[in-house]
Amino acid sequence: MWEYFEMKREEKKSLPPQEKKRIKKEKEEAEEEYKYCYLNGRKEQVGNFRIEPPGLFRGRGAHPKTGKLKRRVKPEDVVLNLGKDAKIPEPPKGHNWGEVKHDNTVAWLAMWRENISNSVKYVRFSQNSSLKGISDFKKFEKARELKNYIDIIRKDYREKLKSEFMVERQIATATYLIDVFALRAGGEKSDDEADTVGCCSLRYEHVFLKPPSTVIFDFLD
Repeated sequence: MWEYFEMKREEKKSLPPQEKKRIKKEKEEAEEEYKYCYLNGRKEQVGNFRIEPPGLFRGRGAHPKTGKLKRRVKPEDVVLNLGKDAKIPEPPKGHNWGEVKHDNTVAWLAMWRENISNSVKYVRFSQNSSLKGISDFKKFEKARELKNYIDIIRKDYREKLKSEFMVERQIATATYLIDVFALRAGGEKSDDEADTVGCCSLRYEHVFLKPPSTVIFDFLD
């Protein structure tokens, strides 16, 4: 199988430039109707509009579910979210969509549940869509406000590092790590998820103490 795909890759590389352009143009024309949608009358680009084919799950790092089989997602597994007046796309022959919704309070166009982690996957608007742009704008504007408070925050957590209350020392330590090492906050993971960590999910084995008081962090992310 590996040799077959290597052969196909070499064949593709050896194509003349004009043939490569023709293939690329045909691909773009075939994808055109799936790459865009209309939001409040505006033409917006759709993010990842493809559903992964069946195959073996890889995961990140030493994922406990590596090697499990990803089943094929059928139209009956897919929920569409459209405008009330929008034309419902035709499902593949012999199939029906799982459900068609008209929920304008969410920002996804389709969803389905995958079988590996039983998590929900979504088709959303692309990164350069107006919705995403507005969201990012608000997020970065909020981040810019940090410069007005960062000195106060640093003074506060440095004082609380010596607090007599353990909970205040813990919060101060977490804030220090996020500030100095630019860590993400992190959260608890179940046993069947990839073992990646953030500030609040560091474990003893991620921190090595070396005399006299050097602390070395080994982050698995």
